[in-house]
Amino acid sequence: MKRKHEDDVPPHQLVLAPMVGGSDLAFRLLARRYGAQLCYTPMLYSGRFVQEAEYREAQLRSDSSGLDTPLVVHFCGNEPDVLVAAGRLAAQRPGVVAVDLNLGCPQRVAHAGNFGSYLCASETGRCIALRCVAAMAKRLPVPVFVKIRLLDEGVEETIDFCLKLREAGAKLIAVHARYRGSPTRRRDGPADLDAVRAIKAALPDMPILSNGNVRDAKDLLRALKNTHADGVMSAEGALDDPGLFARAAMLSTKRRKKLRKAIKATSEGTAEHDELRVKLNAVPQLPRYEGDAPPDRQLLALQYLHLAQSHGDGGPVTVATARFHVRRMCRDQLAERKLGPMLEAATTMAHIVAIVHACTGDAGKHGSALAELAQAAACERRNAQKRTEFCGRMTRKARREGRPDDFYLRHGLAPPTQADVAVLRGMDAGQRLSWWGSRFGQHCIALHADGVCPRAIGEFGCAYLHVPATPLGAAEELAGAPSWLRENNVLAEAS
Repeated sequence: MKRKHEDDVPPHQLVLAPMVGGSDLAFRLLARRYGAQLCYTPMLYSGRFVQEAEYREAQLRSDSSGLDTPLVVHFCGNEPDVLVAAGRLAAQRPGVVAVDLNLGCPQRVAHAGNFGSYLCASETGRCIALRCVAAMAKRLPVPVFVKIRLLDEGVEETIDFCLKLREAGAKLIAVHARYRGSPTRRRDGPADLDAVRAIKAALPDMPILSNGNVRDAKDLLRALKNTHADGVMSAEGALDDPGLFARAAMLSTKRRKKLRKAIKATSEGTAEHDELRVKLNAVPQLPRYEGDAPPDRQLLALQYLHLAQSHGDGGPVTVATARFHVRRMCRDQLAERKLGPMLEAATTMAHIVAIVHACTGDAGKHGSALAELAQAAACERRNAQKRTEFCGRMTRKARREGRPDDFYLRHGLAPPTQADVAVLRGMDAGQRLSWWGSRFGQHCIALHADGVCPRAIGEFGCAYLHVPATPLGAAEELAGAPSWLRENNVLAEAS
């Protein structure tokens, strides 16, 4: 008897890739509005997903609109039982149609955790990956997908691994057609789409997604044509233009319509007619897009911000996430209008909305927010200049004394703890400056002693770091305090 969903692979020609910090709920909804058939969540840690209800709720909150479907939940991990438990919990969320195992992440965190592409770096690791896929395929109520990179050993070894993944129970394989690289260098030239074509030729009945080299609609159609893959997964291209999928579908429809019209106008059996038929068959046929044509990227950014304010994984989208998406969608306008520093200074969603309106040339009612941002950006520029000057002075001082260039720059790099601040505030004014300067010379004493720095809002800004104290209270055990506290027993005196 077949399990539920055993052979139910959802539509997958146009796929939004899993992106840490990028494929949030609001962005998925925007991509779906403009043609994405299937979306992946960001990478989720399977262990935390099982053990921490708060993490699970924040990362995979149900969408009240009911539009976030079909959805693939993208997990990392290397323990079969944990991945099965995570997959079962994820499958309970309405709209989830599959669970994906990350076998392609090349980042440092994957190296440290022995998952992603690093799990596939050896035969032993690949055996573990296959056991994980087999356990998930056998015990989950939804299909199991995998996302891989090309193996270091080459395309033939990658094909062999894909065959084994299919045998283990994987129902779809997304191939990022680049080699792993290193934790600090993840990209080395364009993706090798010929490798995807070879993998698809070896697994003709297995759904294969091509990932890489897609910057616009033409690239997407080219990738489908050249790889013969069943679908294209996009990350970078979709971040720059969330209307990418709709534009590709519209371009496919336009090209095919033009060729069919030309075929109709030629006589059957002629060389011209046959040539046109070949060209028509070479144009990938995508699902017809019936919605409104995607607007320009600045208006897409405004649509994203509207969704971000009403939807979000675990609540409203963070300012940092919104800033990331606007930076991608409005890159050219931010540079042209010199709005980049203002975007970096933004601290609220209203600020970011104002910046995008400024990108469109319609600041309108957002003038006060933009003026506030301009002042904050100018202050930050002054602070940056002061910090640069400070670093130069400290480097020259170290050289004069025969010390390493970064000797004084390293001093005070760690922010004070709350215990340090308690000690500072317990001192009289005559003691504070020398005590603070010998321990936290780069950090603003006024901010920590008085709770506010008047220089920060002044004409020239503050040249010192404004970093919050770390949460180590004065009543903590002595063993957990900084070494200078233990050595001088200042903690005991403060408490």
